Amino acid sequence: MRKNLSQQKLLEILTEEIEILQQTSKNIKEVAPEIARQLHILKTTKLQYDIDTDKLEQLLEDHKRELQRKVVVPKWFLLMIAVVIIWLLGQSIFNLL
Repeated sequence: MRKNLSQQKLLEILTEEIEILQQTSKNIKEVAPEIARQLHILKTTKLQYDIDTDKLEQLLEDHKRELQRKVVVPKWFLLMIAVVIIWLLGQSIFNLL
């Protein structure tokens, strides 16, 4: 009799689980079209974004100005180049005479 009672209890539990699964399946089938519709909307909607690049552009301008300020040919170098060119011109003229 105890064996029969266990089987009876197991059968009740299985029956309950089957009913729960059937109800869950029914709920999923009811919700599935809405989920599919929203998923389709998500897939077909183009993303819109707005990125504020003002700070980045300002930073780039600052770096550009800083580089232009630092990359300056020193006056002594220009003077030295001028002296060398004058000296070479003088040598060329002296050699022609």
